[in-house]
Amino acid sequence: MQDFDVSKFYIYYGPNHYLNCRSLVFNLFMEPDGPEADYYKQFVYDEFPQLAEKGHAVVIDLFVDTLIEILKMEINLSIKNFSISEDGEEYVVAVEFFDEYTAEDAVVLISEWFKAMNEKKDAEFNFKEKYIGLQDEFNSSILGGPTLYSLFEAGLKRNIPVFFLNEENQFQWGYGKKQLRGRSTTFHTDGIKDTEFTMYKDMVADFLIMCGFPTPIGRNCYTEEEALQEAKELGYPVVVKPVAGHKGEGVTTEIESDAEVKVAFNNILDYAKIHGINFDGAIVQQQIYGTDHRLLTVDGKFTAALQRIPAYVEGNGSDTIEKLIEVENDKEVRLDNARSPLCKIIIDKELIDYLALQHLTINSVPKEGERIYLRRIANISAGGVSINVTDKIHPKNIQMVESIAKFFKVKCMGIDVLAEDIAKPWTESNFGIIEINAGPGVFMHLAPSIGESIDVPGQIILSHFEKPYKARIPIITGNNITQSLAEKINEKVKSIKPELFIGTLTNEGIFFDVEYFFNNENHEKNIKIILRHPEVGFAVFNHDKENIYDYGFFHEGTDLVILEDANWAEETMVGMLLAGGKIIRILPDKIDVEQNNAVIETHEYTTDEQKQEILSALLEKIIPEFIDKYE
Repeated sequence: MQDFDVSKFYIYYGPNHYLNCRSLVFNLFMEPDGPEADYYKQFVYDEFPQLAEKGHAVVIDLFVDTLIEILKMEINLSIKNFSISEDGEEYVVAVEFFDEYTAEDAVVLISEWFKAMNEKKDAEFNFKEKYIGLQDEFNSSILGGPTLYSLFEAGLKRNIPVFFLNEENQFQWGYGKKQLRGRSTTFHTDGIKDTEFTMYKDMVADFLIMCGFPTPIGRNCYTEEEALQEAKELGYPVVVKPVAGHKGEGVTTEIESDAEVKVAFNNILDYAKIHGINFDGAIVQQQIYGTDHRLLTVDGKFTAALQRIPAYVEGNGSDTIEKLIEVENDKEVRLDNARSPLCKIIIDKELIDYLALQHLTINSVPKEGERIYLRRIANISAGGVSINVTDKIHPKNIQMVESIAKFFKVKCMGIDVLAEDIAKPWTESNFGIIEINAGPGVFMHLAPSIGESIDVPGQIILSHFEKPYKARIPIITGNNITQSLAEKINEKVKSIKPELFIGTLTNEGIFFDVEYFFNNENHEKNIKIILRHPEVGFAVFNHDKENIYDYGFFHEGTDLVILEDANWAEETMVGMLLAGGKIIRILPDKIDVEQNNAVIETHEYTTDEQKQEILSALLEKIIPEFIDKYE
């Protein structure tokens, strides 16, 4: 059966002649004599009751709305744009996407699901199980991480262009000299040596102690004997942790004996051997008591504070700890995806060992209301609970945090402390800095399990751009920007602002300040090269029909569109790229053009010489109007 066959998949990584955003385009065949929409609605609305309010009179609308819902992954991803057109007997569907592989698999999934409905095999098809598999696929993608997706979304919400640099495995927000590049909260503006320094907890601790900041004393040990000796000199209890660990991995706290020191040290040593990494030592350090907190700075300024409590369960007098963990993991807040506040609690050796220290097993039955902590560490990645305490932190603690951050050239810094009471000054209570992190996760501040949300991703993005429009540079596009015209634009821009570095794309290739650079066969890559260049302050792009069909436009927005006797595909530049800019039409005489937009100027010419004169006069008039627009 050919009904609901999908084919001709195509990806556009930016605005195109179908949609003004990145798009997955495919053909869909539907039997004209197949069942009506009412037949499919009973199955679809069962899975997605939120779609029922739309009614859906025709099958194609139901199919596409279901696809959009699937692409949201049940975590409300910001996907909404689509278009439906026809190609002979088939529909052509364009839909916004984030991860291309997941999006294509989603189309195949819905195609197979609708086929199964047709063949009355919906029950054995098991849509829910397949959808969970698709969600797992998205969670494993570049955007599946909660911090990176929240930064990606922060750009989208503010109309700041953002695209993936697959050659570099990182994202770019903004264009040219305005850009911010990075992955997670590590950015190209960070000092590489400062970022590297924060990875070595022993050296960082020495630095903090030197500066007089409250930090537990200890040292890095390379042998079991050294670790035991240091623990005896410090006096129990102590902490043993890896030099370059993260997310609390390998950290053992509240160690009270030589035997526990040996186990903790060898766990770190064994981890290095198993994973084939260098063993850089294990830090043996004083134990500090207090509640775990993550204090966050952006550009050296305090931004948010989060209290973290180790994963726990509360007894009901009848269920075992294992059952209570199962119930806790089934909660919506622990879906463990790109939008859930908490991670799953994993039953592993570390959890079992910690229960044993409390004379418990996973089969123990806690009393009604009894709280059982499951781990020593409070990291969110280990199932910990997060509480927003930004409004409770004492001003003196804020001052200390900002003083530390000013020593490091990193955009985003997480400072982990143990504090008796974060509302008290660090000088007057038990308080200790246990580590600092460059590139910390920030989604936990946006979605704490308890307390108000702090839009840290938005603050990070705006700390670089100040205002959304400052992410952009002036852009001129057209369908016949010749090398000669490009040079005229370059000359005019330079006469106004000589320091501007100009990137140009014509049919001859990429030019920087009129010097030839390179010409990819791939039009999209040529545009990406120009927008990726960290000195470009002005861009000019030629888009002809073939490039528009094959690659779309890639960039978002333009300030000026110059159309010369344009065909249908080239006309789409107006609708897909223009936002508050100007359209100039250059036409042979005696051609009537409907003008229903005040920003359109139409100029007729008879000879090529006259055309050049018109273009020169227009450039003289228009370029000064927007050259300082984004400064």
